[in-house]
Amino acid sequence: MVTRSNLIYSAAALRRMWGLLYRRLNEIQVREWHRVVWVWVPGYRPTFMPKAGFKRHFVEWRREAAQALRVVAWLDNASRYTVHNSDKGSAYVVEVSDQAVACTCEDYKNQVEFLGKGCCKHGYAVLGQLGFSSLGEYLAITNQRLQLLEQYQRQPLPVAA
Repeated sequence: MVTRSNLIYSAAALRRMWGLLYRRLNEIQVREWHRVVWVWVPGYRPTFMPKAGFKRHFVEWRREAAQALRVVAWLDNASRYTVHNSDKGSAYVVEVSDQAVACTCEDYKNQVEFLGKGCCKHGYAVLGQLGFSSLGEYLAITNQRLQLLEQYQRQPLPVAA
């Protein structure tokens, strides 16, 4: 069961971060504290890790996975894309807007439920197709474009002489 805590601070993430081949994830203990994460893997000493490392991995892992996906733009809707994963034989619909890059996958739904926002690997695949390297970059540029449009619309129309 996915929870707010194990969405980012999970045994699977720790295994990927440390490059462990350890298969029994249920034996790895990961506990979220205020600013750190306590981790213990059988055969290793328990240790504390900064939360920032887990958060960075959370994003980087999705960006890397996005590179293997194929993005197809919808012809009748410029803000919608279908993202295909040929390894899994799956496809999800991603819609870009001024506030978000929304997807129909479970990962995106979990991120929105527990974090209030998010971007899954399908969203990162679409962002890459559009020429953006991060969700923050996309939102910043979109926000700038909206501000310029609002300024332009507030300017009075020139009066013909």
